[in-house]
Amino acid sequence: MITIVNYRERYHSDVEALDPEMASEIERHADVCKDTVCVALADGRFVGAGLIAETNPYRVSAGEELQYYRAEYRVLPGIEEEVEASITLLEELQYRFGRLRSRDGRKPVLRVWVRAEDTAYTELLFDEGFRVGNVMTVMTRGIDETDELFEEEEQVHEDNRGPAYEPEYRPGSEDSAGDYEEDDAEEEIREFYDSPEEWKEYFAVNARSFGQPDSENEMRYRLGNPKCHVWVAIRDDALVAAISVWPLGDNVYATENIFCDPEYQRRGITTRLLAYALGKLYDEGATAVRLTVYGDNLPAIHLYRKFGYSVAYELLEMHYFGPFSCN
Repeated sequence: MITIVNYRERYHSDVEALDPEMASEIERHADVCKDTVCVALADGRFVGAGLIAETNPYRVSAGEELQYYRAEYRVLPGIEEEVEASITLLEELQYRFGRLRSRDGRKPVLRVWVRAEDTAYTELLFDEGFRVGNVMTVMTRGIDETDELFEEEEQVHEDNRGPAYEPEYRPGSEDSAGDYEEDDAEEEIREFYDSPEEWKEYFAVNARSFGQPDSENEMRYRLGNPKCHVWVAIRDDALVAAISVWPLGDNVYATENIFCDPEYQRRGITTRLLAYALGKLYDEGATAVRLTVYGDNLPAIHLYRKFGYSVAYELLEMHYFGPFSCN
């Protein structure tokens, strides 16, 4: 029989052995709702853990602003109680989500992600009251010494900014018209400075590019990992573009939060920034990179394909508003 208990420090080593990223999040991530962190036990044995964390409201549904939370849970693979523990943890997180209070009148929604081909898990989520909120496209590319993006003469023109996590795309909302601008000026590419001034500048440009800014807590958490980098492009003494990278395991890195100030788009800055990032990652031993983009954001997908990324698989972003919800 599976029982659920609140997380305690004595379970840290068990969670770390199961999933080091989850253990790190519980300890250090400011977005984690601490009273939702829980542990699954089978006859007193540790078999899994779960948590709920806040995330940014990247999208607006039906004109209504939402407060997004994400549910994460892991179960020891291959154990006899694996299915029972997974269902029990999911239901416990749904219950704990129901106790969270909405902030500033925003409607809370819980998110989980499932591969589109995982029909069994998708059906379970439907049975538990989830529905499909968004379709995410996961794109990957390899990197090696023959990478054409490293060649200075190879330039991929930026048709639009194409951030990895972008608000809902609306035709005409981006400056996608016109020709690529010839620009002989050079930008400085360097590591992000952890200073109040740079934080302010980063999020000002980030908000202009995305419509909604990234989570500062998420960025601070990522920067706590020595293998995570945020590289920025400086033009005219101002921060104009950025990319975040962090390890995913097996020499694969995430390349996310890619953006360029709308005033500086179509000048090849994102191309040079990405080429710089891939070169640095290659030097660190990376063999591939991965990013996620909304599946209906065709301009962004088109841009990333020019950068050498290809579609790997699709994720369903499942939303849960609460019991008996018809939203």
